[in-house]
Amino acid sequence: MKKTLFLALLTLREIASQRIYQILAAILMFVPWLMLIPASLFMLDIGKVIIDLLFLCLHCWLLVYIFFIATPLLARDIEQSTCHIFLTLPMSRAQYFLARFAGITSGFLPLLLLFLISGSLAIAFASSAWQGYVGSNTDTSFIFGTLLILLPYIALTAVLFLITSSASGLPEITVFLFSVWILCWTIPPVLAALQNVEIQQSTSNIVMVIIQATNQLLPDLSSSEISLAMAHNHTIETVQVIGYCIHHLAYALLAMLIAILLFRRRDLS
Repeated sequence: MKKTLFLALLTLREIASQRIYQILAAILMFVPWLMLIPASLFMLDIGKVIIDLLFLCLHCWLLVYIFFIATPLLARDIEQSTCHIFLTLPMSRAQYFLARFAGITSGFLPLLLLFLISGSLAIAFASSAWQGYVGSNTDTSFIFGTLLILLPYIALTAVLFLITSSASGLPEITVFLFSVWILCWTIPPVLAALQNVEIQQSTSNIVMVIIQATNQLLPDLSSSEISLAMAHNHTIETVQVIGYCIHHLAYALLAMLIAILLFRRRDLS
């Protein structure tokens, strides 16, 4: 346990020392305020527009973190055999993967805290500057929505480990992870279109089965629409929110278990 905690903290320190992480943290302090400029053009619904723009920024910086900070870190462990240093402590491969996962996901938290503080202050300023155009519960919807959007990206981080468990280096990991991300966003609209009777008739059953099966295997990044629904004051049942959280946490757990099993069988020599 001590070795796992040590590596998790070391991972967080490695991430925090990277210049791109520090630049990202600095950007997140100012981006929410910049979003007030385009939001001010929509005087009838400023609160909803602000949240839409903030959530767009949230998706962007989460992707930057996973692709440009977490992915190179794991790829370096494989390419440069850095993982051998930790595995000869001795540390089991399961402990190594779990520690890296804990450290990388912990790296989300400082950025998330900065984003929440800066975004909440920007919303408070907008509420006082444009009274009547920003809802009283906008800041609450923003906070809860942000936390819900984070969950699919924790699941995507687990997919990153699943890919890394068998990949040979950074190019391979990046290509496969980017492909997963693209599919996560493109398949749900395709499934929605397949609800149309005319499209169903023109699509073969095999294609529909493949699309549906692929959708079940991927983390549902587009399910973060539940956050937008909350932000736009749509009625969301508690059961839906609980189911949403359990779905993504269970997906991350299952992906990590499979990743550990594959990594145990991998020849690192």
